Amino acid sequence: MIEQLFSRVLVIVSAFMLVVAMPATASWEEASQVVDDATGKMFSLLEDPSYREEAKFDALMSEIDSLLEPVVDFPYISKLVMGKYYRKASEAERAQFSDVFRTTLLKTYAKAIVGFDIKGYEIVPAKNKSPKPDKQIVTVEVTSGAGTKYLLVYYMRKKQGEWRLVNVVLDGVNLRLTFKNQFADLAQKSRGDVSKTVALWKEHVDPDASTAGNG
Repeated sequence: MIEQLFSRVLVIVSAFMLVVAMPATASWEEASQVVDDATGKMFSLLEDPSYREEAKFDALMSEIDSLLEPVVDFPYISKLVMGKYYRKASEAERAQFSDVFRTTLLKTYAKAIVGFDIKGYEIVPAKNKSPKPDKQIVTVEVTSGAGTKYLLVYYMRKKQGEWRLVNVVLDGVNLRLTFKNQFADLAQKSRGDVSKTVALWKEHVDPDASTAGNG
């Protein structure tokens, strides 16, 4: 009798675990597909050698912006980068930094991939999928022309039915945390003045922005 009861409980628990596990698995598949599609389109773009020319950098920026717009949650990332200063900032200052941060991130990404000889990439199968259906981690292994392999870990968040990128770790370097530390350092230099901090960000993190009108 006890064995039969134990067997029934085991079946119920197993069924429950299966139901719980299925959404997480499906969610990871959805998130990884978004990453795969965006990465494939990005690499296809770089197959055009003209985009590696300095004169085509603005055009490359525009193409990358179009590709990343549906995938990257720029406002959410900029909010986390501002950290505790987000609460102190006005709506106008938050919007201003969000725009500046977006441009900074796009330029950083564009310059990085233009100077990188990419041979191919592969989505790494997840060993431990996140139990939270709306938060998933997707790892991509990128191979350079020299055969060197790099790991890019994408943190994905599902909001209003869409998967968006909220952080990237490149070979152990947490980009969001790096930017957050930079913002905090600049905020200290400007004594917590958010507007001044954004101006310093333009000057130190995005130097092109501070010299664009000086030609």
